Amino acid sequence: MSFEKKILFSQWINPYMDDYSCSFCMKGESVDSIAIQNSITKLLKGKEDSECIYLLCVKDEHNCIPIYIGKSKTPVTRWNSHIKNLYIGKSSYSKWKIYLLDNNRANYDCILVVIPEVAISEPPIKGFPKTIGSIEYQLVSLASDAFPDTPLNKEGNRR
Repeated sequence: MSFEKKILFSQWINPYMDDYSCSFCMKGESVDSIAIQNSITKLLKGKEDSECIYLLCVKDEHNCIPIYIGKSKTPVTRWNSHIKNLYIGKSSYSKWKIYLLDNNRANYDCILVVIPEVAISEPPIKGFPKTIGSIEYQLVSLASDAFPDTPLNKEGNRR
């Protein structure tokens, strides 16, 4: 079952990777908030008013493994907040810090995928709604089942 969900996840995200992904961090380096904000701004040029779904993923030569999925009308501001809280590591961000950082250096190569609603053509699960809220829920559900050890947010958990 989880293999099928990995396929659904990959089939949905792969068409967006070229146009809507950027580097979040490289293993052994610090997370550069300004560079990430600039990258998101560039990705969304001309689509700034669109609500977005975003995914933080660990990237290796074969896989894009989702570790956090969310949505925002202001992804640049949202990610500035996420990064600030990542370094502080309090509350729910303590899991982020433990998983992603060692002495404030990245444990993994990570990418950030920020997809504006206007670019989304299909929901991840056929027959489900294509709204941002529904897509976020579908992706969190797929990631929780397909990659049970990695997501920093789980289906049904408040974030």
